[in-house]
Amino acid sequence: MKMRSSVVFLTVAAVLVISGCIKNDIPYPKRLGKITAFEVSGQTGEAVIDSTALTVSVSLADTVLPDQVRLLRFETSDNTTVSPEADSLDILNMSQPLVYELTTWPGQTYRWTVTASQTIERYIRVRNQIGDASINADECEAVVYVTLDTPLDSIEITEMKLGPSGSVIDPDPAGVSDFRQPRTFTVTYRDRTQEWTVAVIPKEVTLTTSEADAWACCAYLSGMVPEGFEAPGFRYRKASDTEWTEVQGVETDGSDVTALLTGLEPATEYVYKIFSGEMEGREVSFITEEAAQMPNMGFDQWNTTGGIVFPNADQGDNFWWDSGNTGAKLGGKTPTSQETSFLATSDAGNTSAARLETVNAIIAMAGGNVFSGHFGSVQGLGAEVYFGRPFETRPLRLTGYYSYQPKPIDNVKPPEGVSLPFDRNTIAGKTDRCHIFVYVTAWDGPYRVNTTEHRYLNINDPDVIGYGELIDSTGTGGEYRQFSIDIKYRDHRRPTYCAVVAVASQYADFFTGGLGSLMYVDEFAFGYDGAPVWEE
Repeated sequence: MKMRSSVVFLTVAAVLVISGCIKNDIPYPKRLGKITAFEVSGQTGEAVIDSTALTVSVSLADTVLPDQVRLLRFETSDNTTVSPEADSLDILNMSQPLVYELTTWPGQTYRWTVTASQTIERYIRVRNQIGDASINADECEAVVYVTLDTPLDSIEITEMKLGPSGSVIDPDPAGVSDFRQPRTFTVTYRDRTQEWTVAVIPKEVTLTTSEADAWACCAYLSGMVPEGFEAPGFRYRKASDTEWTEVQGVETDGSDVTALLTGLEPATEYVYKIFSGEMEGREVSFITEEAAQMPNMGFDQWNTTGGIVFPNADQGDNFWWDSGNTGAKLGGKTPTSQETSFLATSDAGNTSAARLETVNAIIAMAGGNVFSGHFGSVQGLGAEVYFGRPFETRPLRLTGYYSYQPKPIDNVKPPEGVSLPFDRNTIAGKTDRCHIFVYVTAWDGPYRVNTTEHRYLNINDPDVIGYGELIDSTGTGGEYRQFSIDIKYRDHRRPTYCAVVAVASQYADFFTGGLGSLMYVDEFAFGYDGAPVWEE
């Protein structure tokens, strides 16, 4: 026992001796000193705190004196000291950056910079003014430009603001009219004053005629006229004509002038110009777009290639439309076929329609469909499809005829793990719905859809610049019904592709629909006359 105790004692002593020789070089963890909240009187919005750049930015109302700002709130991370001290109700001079050093244990210091910005709206408005006044707030100087025929001794000031809201200008601008020489105005706010020099200079004015945004049968016109001029307008003519016509429905917003010109002829060159009184702007020419149609929009031409039916004259140069027939062939079905006896019109040129039926294609349900684009390949139980064909004009509507006989939805087999546009638990038994839609797009190429990868067409795609749709669950009673779908546009970009689609079961992409739902479509066409419809 004694020997054991001696060993233990010697071991402990050795450990103590060794411990006394070990240097503690393990670094302390860094604790970032942060400003977590900052607020001053007259602040607009929340302070912007950047813990990476170690900065705080605040915006002040225009009525605040930047060198007399009261501190309301200054919060930091725990166990942090601030130098200089920042106490609530301190008066800060924020006309220049403030620097604070934040120190955390054990002596780590971080240098933060606090800055303030302040926007004071300043303007001078006079009769016959050209553009906005040129204002130099640092030098307290302003220049107003007027037309050449404006007498400098009879300038009429309509509005002037050179300081914070509520500031007083002396003399009263309404009583100052002689600007043959620059005039001085004293701007007073609280106990602060500034001396401003204001000059009025005549300038040759030009009316601006901007480039037109030309569609097939209409054009958006725009230009600029200095405020105070006579009511502006536009004149236009065909490039081949000599007589001008005045545009109706001109709108003005300050110096901006706009109008929508309708009733134009497609693929035609026009010239237009802005005017105000006797003054006219430069002439600008534009060419309207073609009122283009897709090939075989009446579905009169069909061919059979490799045992598959296609809605085209051939699968070479005339290959424009496709369907899901290629995929359904594996199940021995033809959901999309040519119809020659049940047609929408008796016109001599109308010889066929498209018959679309939702069928069970053994491996999966197939909704009868027709679309501009091409079928890619079967992908497992799904398919890869490419929607859209090159198309560079902007139609305003899709018209045509359809007949629909819906069935109750009896096939509900949507894939797992995908967001659905319907409730999979309650849709069974509801009446099926047909769907006709059109996308006008700025795609770089055909849009790839792959149902196996859960990649579908997306109405919220930013490159869909115009769209329209028709959905019907009631049917047409065995007759054709004429339709007109407005294409709602989102912006003024020129399109590159267009996809037109008709399907007997709206949710066929999700393998959901009513077997036997039957749809016929005939005599599709694009309309171009009138005014564009814009998405709200």
